[in-house]
Amino acid sequence: MPVRRAVPFLLALSLTTACGGEAKKAEPEVKAEEPKKAEDDAIAKRRAEREAKAKAEKDAEDARIAAVDALAVLPPKLPKDIKKACDAVADAQLKFFERMFEGPELEKLKAAQGTQRPMTINGCTGLGSIEAAACQVAALDAATDKTLKSSISDIMRVCIEKYAKPAG
Repeated sequence: MPVRRAVPFLLALSLTTACGGEAKKAEPEVKAEEPKKAEDDAIAKRRAEREAKAKAEKDAEDARIAAVDALAVLPPKLPKDIKKACDAVADAQLKFFERMFEGPELEKLKAAQGTQRPMTINGCTGLGSIEAAACQVAALDAATDKTLKSSISDIMRVCIEKYAKPAG
């Protein structure tokens, strides 16, 4: 009885190897590797392009941050009055906008000065730091690179972090 069960199994096994079942499996794998390799090359190329673009963006952002940090310095002479210093911050902010923007963007920023200027002055006087205000004026006046046009809040923040005394 066990021999009878083994015969069909052996017969099926011998037919599989005799018909080239193993050879047929190996052949499609070789054909599949060629397109897969082309796919892998395309994927690797796209990945390299993505990584290069991300690195360029990161380098540009690092350069922008370094430029903002370099601008945040105290002028040689500090103002005596906080109110005058904060008025100077608002003036420097408007001059910054005029230097960096043009056309409809500039007109929009100038139109917003009715609310923007008092907010800038109030924020500055609320800090109570002549050093931070002087830094902001100096930094905004020194910022001439067009790549810094969207960095005004960073310039203001870095001066506050460097020179405003912590409350409390």
